[in-house]
Amino acid sequence: MEDFDQVLSAAQAGQEWALTLIYRAHHPALFRYLRWCDPKNADDLAGEMWLAFAKHLSSFEGDESALRGWLFSIAHRRAIDEQRRRARRKTDPVSAEVIESSLESVLDPGHPGQESEGIEALAAQKAVSVLLSGLPREQAQIIALRVLGGLNISEVAELLGKRPGSIRVAQHRALKRLSETLTPEQVRKTFEGS
Repeated sequence: MEDFDQVLSAAQAGQEWALTLIYRAHHPALFRYLRWCDPKNADDLAGEMWLAFAKHLSSFEGDESALRGWLFSIAHRRAIDEQRRRARRKTDPVSAEVIESSLESVLDPGHPGQESEGIEALAAQKAVSVLLSGLPREQAQIIALRVLGGLNISEVAELLGKRPGSIRVAQHRALKRLSETLTPEQVRKTFEGS
């Protein structure tokens, strides 16, 4: 983002154009991460994350990389809070397949638009979930933060409260495990939906 300091100052002053720039620059990656963490509640978690961002923006200091790390730490904490809340209140969530089939039965495929993009996003999310499902939770989370979130090793380490070396080792093990268990044909089929 050009002139980040100017955009940050304007956002801290409540300028809508600056807040919009920050939102557009960071929301897609944050939402992909939240959707990986909790597909059912990703929209709510994103809303809560942006509210927390707005509430504490005036006290933020740092560059664009620090802002991205801060946003992901807010998103990460919201996802953890939701998991804790759900553990206290046991429910039976509706599966992604049921939601996807419900959406497909309601939408007219002859009129592409935001709805069809939503179905494609669900399919992509499902593919990512399939690929990462064979990994231990911590390794899958590291890969999700690196790939979906675009965070670097030190940002992931800070977010998860670990040393950068530990993150590198866990990432290496995850990628090695994926390369041993998935053939290129399986990856292609997963993303094509076959």
